[in-house]
Amino acid sequence: MIYIYDILLNFCDCNELYDFFEWNQNDTIENIKRIKLVHVDRNLLDDLLFYDGTIDEDYLLKIYRTCEVYTNRKVKILDYCGLFSDGERVLAIEFDQTGKPIYKSKLLIDEEEEIALLASNLELYFVTYLKKERVLQNRFFTRGEIMIRNYLIKEIGDCYHKKNYGKLKFLYEEYFEEESNSYLKMMQSLLASMEESLDYKHINLYQLLKLSNKKKQV
Repeated sequence: MIYIYDILLNFCDCNELYDFFEWNQNDTIENIKRIKLVHVDRNLLDDLLFYDGTIDEDYLLKIYRTCEVYTNRKVKILDYCGLFSDGERVLAIEFDQTGKPIYKSKLLIDEEEEIALLASNLELYFVTYLKKERVLQNRFFTRGEIMIRNYLIKEIGDCYHKKNYGKLKFLYEEYFEEESNSYLKMMQSLLASMEESLDYKHINLYQLLKLSNKKKQV
């Protein structure tokens, strides 16, 4: 184990882990004064990334109150927090007293590259992690796309279930550039179009709906 100094972390719930380019101004970015780093194998890092579970007590004892965070007034100490790297990727995890992960963070790309290189020169550290259910799925949408997709799904579903068929018809024709006589087909087709990806037409629908709803609130 070695200490890493002066890095930025964006701790998120374990099922919402964002790459550095998805961080936004509303996130609480932690300025870490120091944190312990261990070099682990690829399989363990995958388990730590994607699965809930508990880490062994020996590791918890070695990192107990070793992570320090800068705040406005003083340095805050986290009880159980450490960095893991397989020599290519780096993951920060805060645990509770039982060894269960409660928050995770990726790193800024330049800091990750530097720390991964440092880790690759360390001896492998063997940690027991009893993994349970998968909590983080492979993501095919960016953080922004997830927000847009959820917004469109709600709007389209509301149009159908609240019988706002004029609005549903407008959205369908705007996206598919064709007409339909089935409102159920309109809803299902619009929803199916977002199953695997978003395109510029979805972004256009989102912007139109946001503008329309904003005007209604004025």
